Amino acid sequence: MSEVRYFVHQPSSALRRHVREILWVHSQRSRVQVLLPETTLTLVLRQSGSASMRNEALPNAIISGLQQRTRFVEHEANSALLIVRFTEVGAPAILHDRVDLLYNRTAPLDSVLPWRDIDHLQNVLTDARDLQQHFMAVERFLIRRIRTQHGTILQGISPQIEAAAQMIRRSQGRSSIAAIARHAAMSQSALERHFRVAVGVTPKKLSRLARLQHVCRLWNTGKSLTAISFEAGYCDQSHMVRDFRLFTGTSPEEFFRDTRANNLPIFSN
Repeated sequence: MSEVRYFVHQPSSALRRHVREILWVHSQRSRVQVLLPETTLTLVLRQSGSASMRNEALPNAIISGLQQRTRFVEHEANSALLIVRFTEVGAPAILHDRVDLLYNRTAPLDSVLPWRDIDHLQNVLTDARDLQQHFMAVERFLIRRIRTQHGTILQGISPQIEAAAQMIRRSQGRSSIAAIARHAAMSQSALERHFRVAVGVTPKKLSRLARLQHVCRLWNTGKSLTAISFEAGYCDQSHMVRDFRLFTGTSPEEFFRDTRANNLPIFSN
């Protein structure tokens, strides 16, 4: 099995509404990475090695929107990455654009952010001596993106949309859209319209993504499919399997059997 090391960095208070975590991942050998659809956008900065997806080389700096299907990424040996996982509502303040435009897309980072800023950050990371300096450099880069011209933090996150996204995350996708709208003190139509722009998908689709993540966590506990479907809030096992097939193209048993048989590490997008 490929030797993979990773370190999770929790962002400072200035970033916590925008960034869930920053990861450093290093693999000494070549590997295939399984990317399950996640509930947030992801920014990736490659420090060494190269990677490809569907036989196409990936840029060293990319932004990945919310995805509809599981993907497979091939990393060459001695590959090191810094991965920024945003909160559900955090990406617009850094990207300064509608995140629904990135739905089902993986794009070069310089297609949405200035190339000079990205190049400067990559140079700083090259000169950094340890992981802490890497994380601090990424934090400074992100904080500059959410500061106004007067130097104050841009508070562009809608409290109502943030409350709705947090409810979906806490309930692991089991809350009804009507209940989410009531919690956010919005009509369902207004919630869906503003939610898509700020989060990247509708509340219903984010709920389905959150449930997929929960199903995978429950599978790792060794529970049966019947128990997993009940605990994840599905009306029956067949409904859960249909949802899982929609995102992965296969059943839960086949998906986890194949990934384990081929020693494929699973990461969220």
